[in-house]
Amino acid sequence: MSAAATDGGAVLVTGGAGFLGSQLVARLLAAGRRVVVLDDLSTGLAANLPRHPALQLREASVLDAAAVADAARGASEVWHLASVVGMQRATQLAEHAHRVAVEGTRHVLRASGEAPVVLFSSSAVYGLSHADPAREDVPPDPADVLAYDGGRPGYACGKLAMESLGLAAAAEGRRVLVVRPFNVVGRGQSAAYGMVLPTFVERALTGRELIIHGDGRQTRAFSDSSTFLDALLALHASKAAWRAPQPLFNLGSPVATSVLQLAQLVREACGAEVPLRFVPYAEAYPGRRDVPARSPDPARLRAALGELSWPDIADIVRGVVAAECAAPAAPILPSG
Repeated sequence: MSAAATDGGAVLVTGGAGFLGSQLVARLLAAGRRVVVLDDLSTGLAANLPRHPALQLREASVLDAAAVADAARGASEVWHLASVVGMQRATQLAEHAHRVAVEGTRHVLRASGEAPVVLFSSSAVYGLSHADPAREDVPPDPADVLAYDGGRPGYACGKLAMESLGLAAAAEGRRVLVVRPFNVVGRGQSAAYGMVLPTFVERALTGRELIIHGDGRQTRAFSDSSTFLDALLALHASKAAWRAPQPLFNLGSPVATSVLQLAQLVREACGAEVPLRFVPYAEAYPGRRDVPARSPDPARLRAALGELSWPDIADIVRGVVAAECAAPAAPILPSG
C-alpha cells in the first residue's frame, strides 16, 4: 500500500507533531490522504503541523489505550513514531521511555486491527556493539542493549521489545514493517533535547563553545530527513518489503562522520571560530558508555530499493545553518 493509496480510511500517525512525524504528515497530505495525528505534545509542537482540512490533531499519549483505540478507529494504515525524544530525556526518563515503546506499541497493534503498521524502532537496539556497519541479520544481544541503557531497561530496551512485538505480529500474518532510523537530521530539528547537529548550530550561531562528549572521534551516520522520507515511502510502497521473512530494515545513510568533523563543519558553515570543550562521556551521562561507531549496513535496503543517494553531511549542515539563520530568533536555552 503506497502513501498515495485512497481506500476511504484515514492514516494514523502517532508522534506526528515531532520533527520527523510532521514532515511525514506533510507528505501524506500532499498525496491526498486524510491524516489523524496522535501526539501528547511533550516534545512535538502543534505549530509543526500545517493547517489542512484533511488533518486532525488529537492531543493524547500512546499510553492511553482508549485514546489510541479512538484515533485508530477506521484507519487504513498506522505509522507509529511516538517516542521519548533525545538522549537527555531518554536518560532522565528511562522507565517512561521504556513504557512508551512497549505499552504504546501494544496499544497501537491492538487498536489497528488488520491495518498495515509501520513501527519506528531505533539504531539504539544495536546496544554497545562495536560491529560497524550494523546488520539486521545479526540479532541484538539483550544484555548488550541493557548495558547501553545503563543497566536498567530504558529507551533501547524498549525499542528492542517494540521490534519483538512487531515481528511476532508479522509472523502471525499481520502487515507490519519495522524500520531502524540512523541519526536523522535536517531543517527544523530542535536543539532542545540534545540532538547534536541542531545543538552545535544553535551554539555556534550564538557564539558559544561547542560541547563534545568524549574525544569526538566517535562516528555516526547522519541521514538527511527529506531523503530518509523518500526512502521510507518507497519502502512502504514495496510489496516485497512487507512480505520479507523479517520485514526489518536499517534506514539511513551508510556514510560515517566523526563528531569532531561535524563540529568543524558547523563552525565553517556558521563562520564562527567558537572553541570546542571536551567533556568526559561518563560525566555527561553517569553510568553509561558511548558507542565508538554506529552506521547501517545498507545491503538489505539496497536489495529492496536499489542504490540510494544520500546528501553529503557538509551540504546537510549548510542547509540547516541557512534555515536557522532565516528563521525568527528563538530563546537561548541554558548552556548546561
